[in-house]
Amino acid sequence: MPRRSHQPPVADTQAPPTPPTPPAPTLPTTVAVVLVTYESAEHLPACVASLPPAAAPHDVELVVVDNASRDDSVGIARSLGAKVVENPRNLGYSEGVNRGAAETAAPWLLVANPDTLLAPGSLARLIETASADPRIACIGPRLRNLDGSDYPTGRRFPSLLVGGLHALLAPVWPGNPATRRYHLASIDRTVPAKVDWVSGACMLLRRSAFDEVGGFDSAYFMYFEDMDLCLLLARGGWKVVFEPRAIVDHVGGGSTRAAPYRKVLNHHRSTLRFYRRRYAHDPRLALVPLVAAALLVRAVLSVARTALERRRAARGR
Repeated sequence: MPRRSHQPPVADTQAPPTPPTPPAPTLPTTVAVVLVTYESAEHLPACVASLPPAAAPHDVELVVVDNASRDDSVGIARSLGAKVVENPRNLGYSEGVNRGAAETAAPWLLVANPDTLLAPGSLARLIETASADPRIACIGPRLRNLDGSDYPTGRRFPSLLVGGLHALLAPVWPGNPATRRYHLASIDRTVPAKVDWVSGACMLLRRSAFDEVGGFDSAYFMYFEDMDLCLLLARGGWKVVFEPRAIVDHVGGGSTRAAPYRKVLNHHRSTLRFYRRRYAHDPRLALVPLVAAALLVRAVLSVARTALERRRAARGR
């Protein structure tokens, strides 16, 4: 009877799984902060004071572009060490940002309103998240209103139906399905998320991507320039990301309270321009006359409502 071989079991030679490599630390860099001011003297000092602790360990290069303010925005900006660009007249937000960006060669551009306050570490967090993926061109923080509520940044591009229903229903039914869809209410807002666009009240831009798409479209005086830029970036294969771990407080409305009728005009004009941009090569472009007529009606109603509110406020005073 043949003898059985009693060899010891073969040892498992498979190497143990390699633990995931931690991301490389983000090396200190320079971020240019571009602030476009218009009657912003009241808010500018606090905004600028919040930048160094928000950016550390990164260096901040401050550029202030003033749109012919009648207050001391320019003097305050200079006293705070900013490079100041003085426009002879109000050229609008988009052109203001473009002129500020032309004054710096920094690899990152933070575009922010002068009535924002960046929490400590918030700008560094934006840079860290964006640096981890070379296709991230634009990243926006969690924006908070003065009452602590969240401003709905990090949204989708609205379709004609969703945009129309949102405009019609949001003033009387904020939680309607169209508004929730437009605001991406269903996504997890505790972690970074890919979105269609983030608010221009505060957005970090990769300089190479910003230059590639030609910056902001200067035809937008105010409103929709942020959505338009993100659309151009997406069409170029870039990513837009919402980063909730970076927190920025925003007063809001500072540049429009003194000119509410101009606000209404610019908002509706920019809406039509964005619609034409988005559907430039789409059959829905044929609906431009209908969209324009609807926007005209809405603008007239908005002007009437604004006038009524101002009369009530005057009587109250």
